[in-house]
Amino acid sequence: MSLINQVLNELENRGSNAPLGEIAIRAVPPRKRSYVKLYAFLAMALVVVLAGVRWFMERPAPVPERAVIAVAPSNPVATDPNAVPASAPAPVMAGGEPSVLQSSDGLHGKPLLEVGDEEQVEPAPEVEKPKRHNRKRKAQQLAGNAGDLPTEDPEIQQLKTVSPQQRAANEFGKANLALQEGRTNDALAGYRNVLLIDASYKEARRAWVALLINLKRNDEAESVLKKGLRHDPHDALFAMQLARLQVARDDVPLALKTLQKTLPYAEGQADYQAFVAALFQRLNQHEEAVAHYRVALRLVPNGGIWWMGMGISLQALQRNDEARVAYQRALATSSLTPQLQAFVQNKLKEL
Repeated sequence: MSLINQVLNELENRGSNAPLGEIAIRAVPPRKRSYVKLYAFLAMALVVVLAGVRWFMERPAPVPERAVIAVAPSNPVATDPNAVPASAPAPVMAGGEPSVLQSSDGLHGKPLLEVGDEEQVEPAPEVEKPKRHNRKRKAQQLAGNAGDLPTEDPEIQQLKTVSPQQRAANEFGKANLALQEGRTNDALAGYRNVLLIDASYKEARRAWVALLINLKRNDEAESVLKKGLRHDPHDALFAMQLARLQVARDDVPLALKTLQKTLPYAEGQADYQAFVAALFQRLNQHEEAVAHYRVALRLVPNGGIWWMGMGISLQALQRNDEARVAYQRALATSSLTPQLQAFVQNKLKEL
C-alpha cells in the first residue's frame, strides 16, 4: 500500500507543478455500436415478408361454393309411389354433376348448410326426381316450345343462310358500283371474284369481257370467253364475242371454227347464221355463205345487209339474176346506210 501511495503522490506533485498547457487530457472515444446484427435481422424479415406476399398471390383461387336452392314449400308435397327413394344415388343432370338436395329452414326458407346437435330442424320433404324415361318427353317439349324463344336478327339469319348465288350477286353489284365510280381495278377484281364464287354467272363474265375490250386487253378477254365456253359450250353469245376478237386479229379460220362448234345450239339465231355466212364469204366459200344467208333471212326477212351479203356471194358464183334480186331486196328494206345504198346501186349497174 505504501508503494502505491508513493507513486500517486509523485504523480500528483508532477501534475501540480506542470504548466496548464502541458497537461495532456485525452478523451477516450466512446465504443462504436455494431449494426450488423440489426441489418441481418431486417434482411431476414424482408425475405420472409416477400415470400409471404408471393405465396399469397400465387395460391390457387378458392373454389366457389355451389349455390344452394332453399326448398320451403308451404304445403306438404304429395309423394309419388314411383318416386325414387332419397337414399338412391342422385341423378346426373346437365354438365355431368349430381343434383344436390338441401334441407331448409321452415321459418325463413334459408338453406341449412351445417346443423348443430342442439338445433332441431324439421326434415326436408322428399322431392320427386325425374324419371329416366321422361327425358325424351321433356326434350320433345323443349323442342316444341322452341318457337316461343326470341328469334335471331333477320340480318344475321340472312348472313347464315346466304347461298353462293346470292354472294355472287352481291359481289356483282359491288363490281358494277366500282365501275360506275371509275375504280376500274376494283371492278375487274370484283368480276373475277364473282366467277370464283359462281362460274356460271354469265352477266359477270360478259361485263368483265366488255371492260377488258374497252381497255384494249383483248388477249385477256379471249381467255375469259374460252373459259366461259368450256363451262357452257351452248352459249352462242360467248362464241360470237370470241369469234369477233379472233377476226380482229385476222384469224378468220379460227373464228369460223369457233362458231361451228356452237352452231348446233344456235340454228334458230339469225345473227349467228349471218355471222357464219360472212366468215364463209371472207374465205371465198360462197356456196356455204349463200346457204347460211338464206337461213338467216328466213328468220329475219327484213335484214337488208344480209340481202346485200347474199347478193355479193351470188354474184361471185356468176348467178347474176339471183344476185340482182338480192340487191333489190336489200334496197327495199330501207335499212341500209347511205354508203351501203350507193354500194348496192353500183353493184346493180355492174349486172
